[in-house]
Amino acid sequence: MASILESSLAAKGSDTICDYTCSACQSLEAQFHCKECCKVFCDGCVKLHKQLYKTHPVFGRGQMNKWPLAKSTIDSLEQCGKHIDEKIKLFCDDHSQLCCHMCVARQHRSCSKVRLIEEINKYSTADAHELSSNIQKIQEELIKLKEKAEGNLLSLKMTYKRIREEIDTVRQKINNELDRLEKATMQQLDKLISSCTINMSKERDTCNSIQESMQYLSKMANEVCNKSSKLLFIALEKGQQQIKDSELFLKESKVTHEYGMKFAPSKEIEKYLFKLADLGRVGQLNNLISLQTKSDYCIKMFPDGSTCRIYSICELPTGETVVLNYGNNKVTLLDKKYQLLSNCEVLSFSYDMCLISSSEVVVTTNEKCNDNGLHGLQTISVRNDRLQKGWKLQLSHRCVGIAHHEGDLYVTSGKALYRYTLTGTLVKKLYEDTTRQDTVYKCAVNLMDDKIYVTNMGKHTLLTLTINGTVISTFSDIDLQDPRGVHVTPSGQVLVCGYASNTIIQVDSEGKKKLATLASQTDGVKCPRSVFYSFSTDSVLVGVDNNDIIIFKVT
Repeated sequence: MASILESSLAAKGSDTICDYTCSACQSLEAQFHCKECCKVFCDGCVKLHKQLYKTHPVFGRGQMNKWPLAKSTIDSLEQCGKHIDEKIKLFCDDHSQLCCHMCVARQHRSCSKVRLIEEINKYSTADAHELSSNIQKIQEELIKLKEKAEGNLLSLKMTYKRIREEIDTVRQKINNELDRLEKATMQQLDKLISSCTINMSKERDTCNSIQESMQYLSKMANEVCNKSSKLLFIALEKGQQQIKDSELFLKESKVTHEYGMKFAPSKEIEKYLFKLADLGRVGQLNNLISLQTKSDYCIKMFPDGSTCRIYSICELPTGETVVLNYGNNKVTLLDKKYQLLSNCEVLSFSYDMCLISSSEVVVTTNEKCNDNGLHGLQTISVRNDRLQKGWKLQLSHRCVGIAHHEGDLYVTSGKALYRYTLTGTLVKKLYEDTTRQDTVYKCAVNLMDDKIYVTNMGKHTLLTLTINGTVISTFSDIDLQDPRGVHVTPSGQVLVCGYASNTIIQVDSEGKKKLATLASQTDGVKCPRSVFYSFSTDSVLVGVDNNDIIIFKVT
């Protein structure tokens, strides 16, 4: 039957429309089918057919169920997806796959049950209806997803506009600061030029005065030369004195009035700007990090067997790494290849540190592990690949975790979170939990979202607070046992160490759910105390007990 029907296949996008061409004129689209003739006709040709065959039943497009299958439909269904020149003839029960003879010869030769499709009676009309129903459901879900995607695209454009404005604001602030620096420098130049101009004008006027005086004395001396010895004596004495004064003036002018000038640009500004890769970080807050296995990225800073407990890790804008080794009471500077550059001793109970400038970190220090003794902060700066101690601040409570955000320091005591200025002035106690020890252990600030994350060792939870200390969420998970270090990447991804669970997990920016367990004991992570994302190497650095630092490349 299909051989007597001519058909065409029109496709647009993912929609396939099977249609028929008039059997008589072979040019127009068929609108009717004659069951007796087994032919299809267009509007014009069907009139002639009805005149010739008045008794033949003719079915229009409203009765497509009485039409035969179009050749294009048959060809499309029978075409093998892997071998386009072959038709599907068989079915492999072992793999539940439709096959052509080529498929069987190449991939299903050893299969136990390959049958001709004509021999299979697996589905019914009811199954076809169920398939249509399921397709309709999927279509509805796809429409919803498409509408959501369109909404997200619109939101993405608005987000782009907002971030573009924020970038422009940052640029304008920098421009304003550069204008201020330029104005201050120009004021220096104007003041110097003004001072030099006054001195030079005064010098010029003095020269004119001396010249006029000497010319006048010379003229007077010539006039009285043969007329009065008394007046000649006076004129000559005045002239000699004038010459002495003039010579002294000339001598002093040569020594004290050198007006050479030179501009020495600020190397610090240029050096810092050249180190920067951009104006700031742009990223997806909940974009999932994927880590490679640690491979050979395990570092031994103390090969003599000394106990290493890496409590904190920081990275300088220039790519060097600073680590706090609790086991050896040292802050250590590593080069870009993680080779030792410098060490600096700190107190025995130093738990955490953070970056406060491009070349300076601040460390929490304590004489004892409890609330007794002296507690405070110690700055350490990097100068010419060497670590140097800077200013100290003494605080009234135990100092455990620390984070820096917009000129403020966020310091934990084990039971409370405080906000201080860089000069040590207490701004506010933001949060407190005195139910047990180390309920407020380490902290990190999300620079993109103004949130503070706090690890609670005692209750095995991660707290998320607003920048003012209001609790947003409390998170717990089987992979977050005895949480220690917490870190927020420049793109806003939240990483937390599970010390007892031997894990590094990623939590969403709201601190409400786990996005992934990034690394575990099977990856070599045992008792992790700190975690840090290195922007310069695109790696995640994990500080663990007795194994220094493990480095995972981000994929």
